[in-house]
Amino acid sequence: MATNVEREEQLIELIKESSSKLVVVDFYSKTCPPCRVADAIVNQLAMQYPNVAFYKVDIARFPDVSEKCQVSATPTLQFFRKGKMVDMIRGADKQAITKMVETHSTGDGTETAKAFGVVGHSDLTRLVLKKKSECLNQSDDNPLENVFTEGNSVLESDVDEQLVLHIAFNQPIKLHSLMIRAPADRAPKNIRLFANRMDIGFDDAEASEATQDIELTEDIYKNGGVVNLRYVRFQSVNSLSIYVADNLGDDDVTAIRQLAFIGTAVDTANVSDIRQGEDGHSH
Repeated sequence: MATNVEREEQLIELIKESSSKLVVVDFYSKTCPPCRVADAIVNQLAMQYPNVAFYKVDIARFPDVSEKCQVSATPTLQFFRKGKMVDMIRGADKQAITKMVETHSTGDGTETAKAFGVVGHSDLTRLVLKKKSECLNQSDDNPLENVFTEGNSVLESDVDEQLVLHIAFNQPIKLHSLMIRAPADRAPKNIRLFANRMDIGFDDAEASEATQDIELTEDIYKNGGVVNLRYVRFQSVNSLSIYVADNLGDDDVTAIRQLAFIGTAVDTANVSDIRQGEDGHSH
């Protein structure tokens, strides 16, 4: 079972505990129905992973702590290693939570993450806010959501080969690489990336300075579709806009089967700032 945090100084202790093991903190609210689902998931994982420490924090009892940890919604699970938050997830998705525990509980928690062959980084696609993401010139029958589902479904362009994808994330990320899989004859060729520019349209995408321009080749797709980015330019990405200018087959329709984002979540919570003796924690 997960341990309930009963006093603020206990939070300092559990962060210290992460120096030797993975610590998972579940921020919850008693009035939040999904929190009950997350609670059952966390309790089950606590039995499956005895070497991982699981804690629960009632945000109503510790509002200042929740604010400092930048908890804006419940349930929020934060993952700590060596005194720092290494990952975070919002919601009660059992598969996503389990995968994150598996990833960060491996070995000593340093340089063990590996996504699509990129060592030291994780698949951050789980952080995409699908309802706030959109694609301009998508086919009604084959929309953006298809790139985030398993199987052979695709995203397709509509009136011509161009696309503008606006991808929103639920927290800032450091984006290291993209992974794109697509049908060979309709795979994107020249793309332009814009960090934190959800306002980009087709005219702006062609005329504005991009964060990075990329030419995709057949060899890239044959080798898994992973493209390393200029990492220094993608250090605090809240959204990513992708302009697709054309495709490898010069076809009128561009198609994308899968899209993934590889990197690390930005450590926005500074739990070391939490101090004893602060007032105003009760409602």
